[in-house]
Amino acid sequence: MELVFNGQKFTISDLEKIVKEISGSDYSAEMLTVLTCALNNPQLLPKSRSKEVNNNELESYLKFWIYKYINGFNNRASKKQGNPSKTIPDTLSSYIYKRILSDSTEAEIQTAVENHSLLMTIENIIGELLEEYLSNKLKSKGWCCCWGMTIKKVDFCKADGTLLQIKTSDNSENSSSSDIRKGTTILKWARRKSTKKEEYYWSKLQEITGVTDISESDFLEFVNTTITTNPKCIYINPE
Repeated sequence: MELVFNGQKFTISDLEKIVKEISGSDYSAEMLTVLTCALNNPQLLPKSRSKEVNNNELESYLKFWIYKYINGFNNRASKKQGNPSKTIPDTLSSYIYKRILSDSTEAEIQTAVENHSLLMTIENIIGELLEEYLSNKLKSKGWCCCWGMTIKKVDFCKADGTLLQIKTSDNSENSSSSDIRKGTTILKWARRKSTKKEEYYWSKLQEITGVTDISESDFLEFVNTTITTNPKCIYINPE
């Protein structure tokens, strides 16, 4: 099989040799599969903004791409340590809260602001937990996780070139995710229906992937185990 990068042609064997040299002990067959799928879809390749990376030169670009993949894998939910949000809450939110609930104390308002921030953090990590759960479950059928967003808007791929985008909810897709699928064969799956309580789409994912031992209850078991063994994956303000 011949691959092309910015007009440069090379074989899978050539690519494998370069990737092994760059990644060393972090090399995996899954990494090579994801990279091959990425190179076969150049419009989905992430670009580096660093002046130290030449996006048009193969080895320079591969160093950037491989770092993204390895960093994404090493910072999966079960291994990562959460960091405090850098976003400063909008003081107007507290002002409006006070106007609506005039009996609220400053302490109650502050608690509401902190709880909102925590829930936002939790919502964000649900996607990471789902990605890791599926990476464990889907590999039996040849699905590889695109760790570190190494294929734009694609979360899983197969050696045959099949691409899959997953979402935690059917209303969590933004316009950029939707637009990038136009003209492609990227499959899409969402875990839950946003307008109905406890309605999930696991049977659809079973059809797409051929993996049957996936369900909401099994996912919840994974979540419980992960946050029990690595509670620091979610940052809690020590104060």
